[in-house]
Amino acid sequence: MPMTDNNPVVSIVMPAYNVAWCVARAIDSVLAQSLREFELIVVNDGSTDDTRQVLQRYGDTIKVIYQDNAGMSAARNAGIRAARGEYVAFLDADDWWLPDKLARQLELMRARPELGFCSTAARVENPDGEFLNDWQCPPLDTVNVLETLFSENAAIAGGCSAVMARKALF
Repeated sequence: MPMTDNNPVVSIVMPAYNVAWCVARAIDSVLAQSLREFELIVVNDGSTDDTRQVLQRYGDTIKVIYQDNAGMSAARNAGIRAARGEYVAFLDADDWWLPDKLARQLELMRARPELGFCSTAARVENPDGEFLNDWQCPPLDTVNVLETLFSENAAIAGGCSAVMARKALF
């Protein structure tokens, strides 16, 4: 049964370049979300490994866009253009989500219409899955948010994989 909905609330954009080794775990973490009103858009950015074959195993449960290699930003932009949801969430192919990630962020975004985007903390693990630490965002009451976002490389914990934004902002 396809996970994509005629009117998804959240569009998830996942760039993919030579990620056959990890993309299934990322996709499976999306398909295990407690929030079900989503579409998953994977942008295969000219992969030369077995990424295409891994993506094909998911059939119509995901939407795949194929493009020549143009880089991660171009892949994200292609996914955003295809997004139909009111919100856009990003997931890098080498990351994965806990099952309530989307539901909790959507609840916050609906409760706080003045927010343009939100992000989560990230759990950092070693390749064996052992917990290393939690990567937290800086406390909002101690920083200038916009200045911090533009000046600090890792101001958003987990990078793009933690972000959900209102599509109207794009």
